[in-house]
Amino acid sequence: MGYSRLFYSIIGTVVHLWDFSAESRINVALSGTAFQSSTSNGGEAERAIDGNSDPEWTHQSCTHTAEEKPWWRLQLTGVFRVSEIEVTNRNVLRERLNGVEILIGNSPVNNGNDNPRCSIIYDVPGSLTQTVQCRGMEGRFINFYLSCATATILTLCEVKVYGELVPPPPSITIQAMERNVTLVGKRLCWSDALFYCRDYHWDLLSIRGPEDQEMVDELVASAPFPLTRQLWVGLRRSITGSSWFWMSRDPMDFTQWDAASHHSSPCGGVSSVERSTWRQSSCEEHLDFICVTGPTEGDNKVHFYSSTRQKQTQCV
Repeated sequence: MGYSRLFYSIIGTVVHLWDFSAESRINVALSGTAFQSSTSNGGEAERAIDGNSDPEWTHQSCTHTAEEKPWWRLQLTGVFRVSEIEVTNRNVLRERLNGVEILIGNSPVNNGNDNPRCSIIYDVPGSLTQTVQCRGMEGRFINFYLSCATATILTLCEVKVYGELVPPPPSITIQAMERNVTLVGKRLCWSDALFYCRDYHWDLLSIRGPEDQEMVDELVASAPFPLTRQLWVGLRRSITGSSWFWMSRDPMDFTQWDAASHHSSPCGGVSSVERSTWRQSSCEEHLDFICVTGPTEGDNKVHFYSSTRQKQTQCV
């Protein structure tokens, strides 16, 4: 069946090529949006980014939660490379800040509380405001999380975030059979590509049949930016066997493997220079990749563990 633009339409192309040189001392928290696990005594989440560092509770510029393992989250206007964060505590009940984890990342899972950790903070005697160095960690979510501290209420009087906006990579998106498929011009290893797709879309692409393959071929042919010779998709091989599967758990009813493929690596992708051709590649190779936005209910994607993404919580 020939490709038809009646079935697929390009709905967006975003190519960003500018140089960015932001002033890192701008408090980017002021333009973000604040959320928290619960609100008590009128201590709304937005109070921590109102530009007022007043530590006196009665002056109505501090947040207040009321539940076990409380959290406060700042959603930035984009992905930022964070250099440092300033936190102002209350002038009384200062112990509520003891053991708070500061997390930075792009995953919305568990309200953002599964993202990597920048630091654990404590009340600093003699200083209501302390500065945490995050050394360029990237993310659009910044969380303050009391996962295992003794206090059950989280109070923040001001949070300031300093960093630079990370320009989004070039991408092109098409709509195909009720899915949005996005080709991303960002060269990552297979696991980082998987996490990128799961953070910003839904998953790495699964190719379920000839129509999906035809769509991929046309998407690659229409890319307005240069591509790597291979593109990561959600192909993964069992470490202990020879069977391949999709990370989305879609059935493997259709394959287009290159006859010369020896499957020495557990990671697979599609060729950008030969139509309808799949090949395995070293999982550490940095390639462009294809994401998909699919179902939002009944998510049973294959779990993938990475030590660089796993937040190690240490409760004492």
